[in-house]
Amino acid sequence: MKLGDVLKKEREKKGLSVEDTANGLDLSAKDYEALEGGESDAEKWGPLLAEIAILLETPTSRLLAESGRAEDTADGQAGKLITQHRERREKTVEQMAEGLSITKEEYESIEAGKSPIEKQGPLLLRFAEVIEQPVFNLFYPCGLPFTELDDYP
Repeated sequence: MKLGDVLKKEREKKGLSVEDTANGLDLSAKDYEALEGGESDAEKWGPLLAEIAILLETPTSRLLAESGRAEDTADGQAGKLITQHRERREKTVEQMAEGLSITKEEYESIEAGKSPIEKQGPLLLRFAEVIEQPVFNLFYPCGLPFTELDDYP
């Protein structure tokens, strides 16, 4: 299962059309369909954001905005918040990179606010608000990583 499959299933459960959902996310219908089709950066960076939240023992939404609300997100803010939470947890950049199975340089780009998390995180948070669920549930529907599921209720 892909993240796009989860988004589609959750949208359909709420009875939302592609057009209404795209409008709610400030996307074109074509861009939203690519998101549901698993053809976006969200496939890599959304689950990586969830892994960061787990490592930092912090709600995913609080890594994107202090309030945890999509309307309060800003460019570069996720990197700063992730850094603050990492430092609060007394973890090193190396520990985080190792825990995420990425290079130190790739992790440093996250904290520098130069990764696709800056765009994909707020987008997924807005989607979660549209379907009225915590953003973390998109990555762990039924409490399991979506990648381990073939389907879910």
